[in-house]
Amino acid sequence: MTVPHYQQDPWTRVRTVHDLPADEVISALQKEIRRGNTENAALLAYEMMLTSAELEAFMWQRLQVISVEDVGFGNVNAPLLINTLFEMHSRFPRPRGDRYLFAIQAVRILCRSEKERGADELLNWMMTAVEQEGLRPKIPDYALDMHTRRGQEMGRGREHFINEASQVAPEVADRDTTYRERWLKLLQGDE
Repeated sequence: MTVPHYQQDPWTRVRTVHDLPADEVISALQKEIRRGNTENAALLAYEMMLTSAELEAFMWQRLQVISVEDVGFGNVNAPLLINTLFEMHSRFPRPRGDRYLFAIQAVRILCRSEKERGADELLNWMMTAVEQEGLRPKIPDYALDMHTRRGQEMGRGREHFINEASQVAPEVADRDTTYRERWLKLLQGDE
């Protein structure tokens, strides 16, 4: 028999400093950030910080996850900003008030950021498809180049690499191809 998630989650057995269920505070923080409700999200973060060092540490983990899971391409700098604020906060000892500024700013950034959940949706689709449908990755032909055993056995060298294996998409429009062209010219001179 599978043990229900709530019986496995230690936060279901913790109450916050103001006697709120910690698991509900954690859940509400993420849901309020998803909806851009800054004031209540900040209050929830503050509740976590006041409660304990452990709940504060877990809050920072959630903020980092939220920056990728819920914000994603909406603000690609969010993970960098949240990590920077996390690093800054760690220089201030608990329970010094200035320490809490960094988390509040992190909440504000996440609440105001545009959001998209593409990474989480892709991960969950993959996990489900691998488990339920046996989905496996494919090795495309263009990956068989001079860096692989099969590519070497096929005689694929640097020219195949530059013409096929090193293609990028989407490619920057009007990029400088000076050195690519020079390299190709040198490779063609080797033949």
